[in-house]
Amino acid sequence: MARQKNNAKTVIIIVMLLAIVAGIISVTLYIKYNSRVPDNPPGTLGNTGGNINNEGLFCQDGNKVYFSNTLDNNYIYSMDLDGSNQKLELAISAKYINSAGKYLYYNQIDTSTDLVYGFTGNVHGIYRYKKDSYDQTKGFDRTAAGQTILIDNYVYYQHYDNNNGMTLYRCSTNDSDKGEVLKEIVNPCCVINGDIYYPDQNNYFKLNVFNTGTLKSSPYLNERMYNPVYSNGYIYFIDISNGYCLSRYSFDNHSVENLTADRVDVFNILGDVIFYQRNAEDTPAVMRMSSDGSNSVMIAMGNYSNINMTTAYTYFHAYGDPMDMYRVSTTGNPRPEVFRPVIAEKKANKFKFKSD
Repeated sequence: MARQKNNAKTVIIIVMLLAIVAGIISVTLYIKYNSRVPDNPPGTLGNTGGNINNEGLFCQDGNKVYFSNTLDNNYIYSMDLDGSNQKLELAISAKYINSAGKYLYYNQIDTSTDLVYGFTGNVHGIYRYKKDSYDQTKGFDRTAAGQTILIDNYVYYQHYDNNNGMTLYRCSTNDSDKGEVLKEIVNPCCVINGDIYYPDQNNYFKLNVFNTGTLKSSPYLNERMYNPVYSNGYIYFIDISNGYCLSRYSFDNHSVENLTADRVDVFNILGDVIFYQRNAEDTPAVMRMSSDGSNSVMIAMGNYSNINMTTAYTYFHAYGDPMDMYRVSTTGNPRPEVFRPVIAEKKANKFKFKSD
């Protein structure tokens, strides 16, 4: 009888231990599954190449726009396409903002932000942020970095260190694969079928292609250019050999077409619309035209920079003064207006930095 009781106790203890182990495994799997960053659909780009060429201060994702609020320390804010419902997303200074799925990817630019009250640190670099969490960030690479763009499931970015200078790095969105992929200064903004087309600074800025599958680079086009961007079968670029005007290369007939007589400082393209800054001693101006170079109209006289586009509005600021910001309808009325985003009240218990 005593032996039967002991056997029953042993069985109960074993069952309880198995239940505990099963519970631990279930919780571990649940946490692992819910913390996993799911793959993005093939062809995902975190922002347009044109916006990234202009510091990626605005990023449209569906009907929402994420932007770097120049009136509030370049913190990341969000708003609706029409500019309504503005709110603070993350009290971290950032540019080159990318968005995909539940996450933002960005280049943190402030090296002295108060991350948690009483603590400051050198945390500039490449980060991931879970939207609407207010504080869930992941540091991929704490380094001096430049242009940054999300391509499918990798963040490609310009990485700088004292030994190698500026080279191209990439990091997977779940931080499982990171490192240098090309020992060159690469503008990663022109992306076609997942590959990067960039001006080769070691060969007079002629166009190369970097295959993101093989991680190999090769010459592509014997044209000298700055800031190439792909759109609807064309590569648009500042044409070094043609007085720094705006030109485009056609993939259909492999020809180059000049679009402006103006010298161009910066430009952006979205769909069938191009905005650019005209470089002229007496008549500098922001201009808008169709993607084939027709229907040119002046938007604003003066010198401006960082032209960022959404389907609703195009944003730009006075040269050298990012707090002097304007917006204009991307396809409609060409009259610009002052853009003054809200400044959110920070809550001591809400906008703290926490790295997972």
